[in-house]
Amino acid sequence: MRCPQCDTLLRVVEEEAFSALLCDSCDGVFYPGKEFGKHLELVRTRSFKQLIEDSPAAQPAAGRARRKPSGPCPACGAKMKSKPVGFDSNIMLACTRCGGLWAKPGQIEDVARSIKVPRLRSIDQLPDDMLDRYAQGLLDEDRQNADFERATQFGKQELAWWALPIFNFMPMSAADDLRRISFATYGLMALNVMLLIFARSLFPEMALVPAEVTKGLRLHTLVTHQFAHGGILHLLYNMWFLRAFGDRVEDRLGPWWYLVVYLALGSVAGLAHAYMDPHSSVPCLGASGAISAIMGLYLVLFPTFMVRVVVLFRTVRVPAVLHLTIWFTVQVLAQSAQNIAVAAHLGGFLAGAWVGGVVRIWRLGHRSAR
Repeated sequence: MRCPQCDTLLRVVEEEAFSALLCDSCDGVFYPGKEFGKHLELVRTRSFKQLIEDSPAAQPAAGRARRKPSGPCPACGAKMKSKPVGFDSNIMLACTRCGGLWAKPGQIEDVARSIKVPRLRSIDQLPDDMLDRYAQGLLDEDRQNADFERATQFGKQELAWWALPIFNFMPMSAADDLRRISFATYGLMALNVMLLIFARSLFPEMALVPAEVTKGLRLHTLVTHQFAHGGILHLLYNMWFLRAFGDRVEDRLGPWWYLVVYLALGSVAGLAHAYMDPHSSVPCLGASGAISAIMGLYLVLFPTFMVRVVVLFRTVRVPAVLHLTIWFTVQVLAQSAQNIAVAAHLGGFLAGAWVGGVVRIWRLGHRSAR
């Protein structure tokens, strides 16, 4: 294996709880796989100064320039790119294939110095717990990434849960008397599909993490999580319901107010989910909270309108109040279901019903014919 900076053969270094590859020419160090995480685990039992002194990449070689590495990963030859390894410090290179990390000389010290104390000039001025906090940040990030992968994996049991209603009591749009084409509803559907196809790599950053939101962090995810989905089945299920109920609500509110209500109540649904489990680090993603809010609006605005549903492979018409009441009851009974943000569904539905009451009392928007 060769150094990505100077193409020198790397030397294996075996430490107490991890192994690394050291370049004797530039003193850079490569951590294969999860070895960097193992290194930082030692922080809990060592002082900051001791960790700096023991690090394979602790001190830069005298008289050697710090050039930006441009070569491939020493382990697998794949491309390496900058990686935020805690506290927004883009100072290391990560392999896009095997996850190995390359650190230039002195970067461990640079990270510690950059954490909220950018003006410190020596490690003696840094608190002993500073790198502890940095290490915890990296380890938390790894756990969150693993949580995201688990949250988006639909196993056989979850697939059965999502697939069960597809042929039973699934709603179908019965809005044949609209005054305009539902551009906003179709636009939302198209955007969700495009993001799943072309931007799924962004979903971990878009997902809502309750433990962060309840602390006032990454509040933009209250909106962005509404456009990220765990897979094609998750997306199709949500878009089916959006199509079934969104067009008539959009016709009543108008496209612009419809979009405002959709995003705002979707954020309310995200808050409901976060505050029901404020310490959870499991990411939440999907438009179901916002769509539940549209369903709540539909119930209040059009309770007696007939909705077409599939029952035993046949299409029948039932009053909207019956279908949505059954749906709400199922959500209440399904609160123990895993990988389903039931609190977001219920919170969004109730918020939508409240807004629907305001719209109805004040007679806002265009009233559709039956």
